[in-house]
Amino acid sequence: MAARTALIDVVAGALHDFRETWRALLATDVLYKILAFAILTPLAGLALRIIVFSSGAPALADTDILFFFLSPLGVLALIALSALSLSIVALEQACLMTIGLGAVEGKRVRLWDALVYGARHAGRVVKLAMWVAGTVLLLSAPFLVAGGLVYRALLTEFDINYYLSETAPAFWIAAPVIGVIGLVLAMLLLRVLTGWALALPILLFEGASARQALSLSRERVRGSRLTVGVMLVGWILGTIVLSGLVLGVVSLVGRLVLSALSVSVSLRVLAAGGFLILWAAVNLIVSLISAVAFALLVVRLFDELDGGSARRTGDRWASVSNAVERNWRVPKKALPVALIVLAAIAGFVGQALVDVLRQDRGVLVTAHRGAAGAAPENTLAAVERAIADGTDFVEIDVQETADGEVVVIHDRDLMKVGGTNLAVHGSTYQALQAVDIGSWFAPEFGGERVPKLEQVLELCKGRAHVDIELKYYGFEQRLEERVVEIVEAAGMESEIVVMSLKYEGIQKIRELRRDWTIGLLTAKAMGDLTRVDADFLAVHAGLATSGFIRRAHRRGKKVFVWTVNDPVEMWKTINRGADSLITDEPALARAVLAQRAGMNAVERLMVELSFRFGIASEQPGPETDIN
Repeated sequence: MAARTALIDVVAGALHDFRETWRALLATDVLYKILAFAILTPLAGLALRIIVFSSGAPALADTDILFFFLSPLGVLALIALSALSLSIVALEQACLMTIGLGAVEGKRVRLWDALVYGARHAGRVVKLAMWVAGTVLLLSAPFLVAGGLVYRALLTEFDINYYLSETAPAFWIAAPVIGVIGLVLAMLLLRVLTGWALALPILLFEGASARQALSLSRERVRGSRLTVGVMLVGWILGTIVLSGLVLGVVSLVGRLVLSALSVSVSLRVLAAGGFLILWAAVNLIVSLISAVAFALLVVRLFDELDGGSARRTGDRWASVSNAVERNWRVPKKALPVALIVLAAIAGFVGQALVDVLRQDRGVLVTAHRGAAGAAPENTLAAVERAIADGTDFVEIDVQETADGEVVVIHDRDLMKVGGTNLAVHGSTYQALQAVDIGSWFAPEFGGERVPKLEQVLELCKGRAHVDIELKYYGFEQRLEERVVEIVEAAGMESEIVVMSLKYEGIQKIRELRRDWTIGLLTAKAMGDLTRVDADFLAVHAGLATSGFIRRAHRRGKKVFVWTVNDPVEMWKTINRGADSLITDEPALARAVLAQRAGMNAVERLMVELSFRFGIASEQPGPETDIN
């Protein structure tokens, strides 16, 4: 009952403080977010550049990033980046808590006073953030290692795609175990963070060092962990619910209004633009409310648990009063400067919207593992279907067998497609031919077998280009040389491109044949990926932003985006300027491109904005149903 009463008092006090100081709180938070973005974001970018430079490579991609962060330098970089992120939040909270303490003491803290006070304590606030980041990482390390060991013990016998698609018994053992490890880690971190809940106000208002603040916070919270824990969980859930409700209402209203205006393209575009602005404003408001609520709740909790000694002596307010009594004033030119900054931001947003008006530059369709949505992947049936669907490229995966044949298959074994643990590298081509790799998809494909690269090239010659992905599982002998020999024997040098996740692999192709087109395949990257020695970049949709694609084009590189199977995502990817869609559904991609070809620039802009509100099924233009 006492804990419940204390929690009610904290929440009620925070609501009172908000009513008294909401203008200063919101103004401080808005200004600080602008300052944080303008000053600290470039520093984060600089830190990433330093990390990439220290690696000695123009960019880090996929597994290279994991191995980098497992290195001593990578661990230090991860701690630094985490501390930087926490520092941004902590400095913002310091300013808000200063205003909150003024409300508790019955004093008025102006916006400029809070900013100055926060700036004076920035060094110690950043040090506190570094302590928190480092401790959290150290606590998490053994749990992450345990999860990795479980994964290695249970999910590495076969290719990971088998476990994900077939949900084998080992998966049902590993998933709960890893889940329990994650739950225990979450509970441990919640307990630790609960003990540190008062560290920032103690540092700000009692003059404690970072380590002292953490220690004092744990002592004061010791008898009230339930109250603090409920408050923190309630704040998190409240933020999630508020965000979901408000943004859900905006999205629903946007869909209804835009649907009602479907008869008028111009009105629909204007309405979509208006709701886009409203969406951004609502996101900002929810973020402001969440940050302010956390600061006021923690300050009230600090007031509730400080034992009353500091409250009676007034020591904690004395630490703030000197800054407040200086009567700092905001320069008169601050408002017009802020408006100019906002206008500049609005200009960039407008430029981003105009950017979607670019005309398509011959966007290609690349059938992922053949038409893998309509036939078993990497089979002759999938290749034939992709050609029939009008694909420009057929993408296939190749690796070597034990007897030196180059075969077309993605996984390192046949568990997913054939239900057998035959490893490609340890089997002869004849042994692989005994396995049915089509029935898992549908009974009518029971005759499909693992094809050779020669067979695919023969099927595609003169009908579609071939995108050959080199697969590396650590058992390759002469993969690059054999691929070159087979392509040249087929006379298809001008009808193929070669790509791989392994940078050294495509560089080997470059050494063997300087005039061949090579591409780097990647899902994640650090640094400027567009500087690598490759003719095209095959990237995950998450990497394929408008900015990334523009940088690649400026350096003469094309961008292939994978694996895009949804019509809405196809539209968005094309709008960003992608050169090729890598998809399991080449027929669908062709329909999307045909529909776009029948639209003018205004209609395309309207569709782009409509997608922001989830109206993917109401696309004007040709009557082709692509959904």
